[in-house]
Amino acid sequence: MQESLIQATTYVGAGARIMPDTPPPSSLSSGTFPVLATLALVLFCAGCFGTPDTGKGTAVLPGNETGQVEDLCTFDHLIGDAELHLTKGDACYFNSHTPMDFLDDLRMHPDTQVMVIDVPDNWITHADAELLMQEIDSPETAAPVVSPISSYWPFNRTSTVGNEALFLLEGYRTGKYPPGLCSISYFEPNRTEVRLWWDTHGKWNFPEERESVRIVQDSHPELKGYPSDTFPPRSIRTEKTPEGWYVAFIQEGSGLPILSARCYCVGNDRNVTLTGTVNHSIMVMVQDFSPKRCG
Repeated sequence: MQESLIQATTYVGAGARIMPDTPPPSSLSSGTFPVLATLALVLFCAGCFGTPDTGKGTAVLPGNETGQVEDLCTFDHLIGDAELHLTKGDACYFNSHTPMDFLDDLRMHPDTQVMVIDVPDNWITHADAELLMQEIDSPETAAPVVSPISSYWPFNRTSTVGNEALFLLEGYRTGKYPPGLCSISYFEPNRTEVRLWWDTHGKWNFPEERESVRIVQDSHPELKGYPSDTFPPRSIRTEKTPEGWYVAFIQEGSGLPILSARCYCVGNDRNVTLTGTVNHSIMVMVQDFSPKRCG
């Protein structure tokens, strides 16, 4: 709400007469006193008396007449008014809280449902993943997480700290949180697979297969249309080596197996290198194409 500062002004008409000089107090007549009282009243109403204005007042936000502004950086904002949450977003909270802070908030509010719109890029770090791995077996109750685009809302349902830790780890591996529509019902983690990933890749901060594909696509956005079943078909092939992953983006043909291809190596340090291109059709079946040889 914007406030308008209205200043009172005194208008003296053209027909106003000039009052004669006021005689000394000792000689005031009874007819002069009412005139002086009237003048004092006019000056008072014009703002000549009283406390001077020292500046503009503080604006009061609509619907917040108490002057208290909701803190968008708190967990209460995430579980509060959904319309306000969608309007204001949740970046403030996730910019000021770590994944472990968020997991603790989910632990302390198990009977709520938490909508998460999006989190900053690289919000879940390798150090966070290491801490989250220590929580994946926790049976302690926690609040479930749901995406705003989900048609399912987990009313009267709770999750566990272990499940939410796994949901966060899935976000770390896919590069996006939340990684699915809801952390329960739609999400069915495989703890054995997660432990195997951690022992072979995660612990050493090596990229896994799907992360290597994402790293290349982030570096080359024109490749985000792969894979696709639309004509002409586009596919992705990968090959693991000790130095990293080789990834091939293949344009398939009609009558000819492959029309073109671009091949990359994603090193264990996550650096991307173009290793070869195929700019003409070749008689090699897609399943026989080697991403490392690029042919």
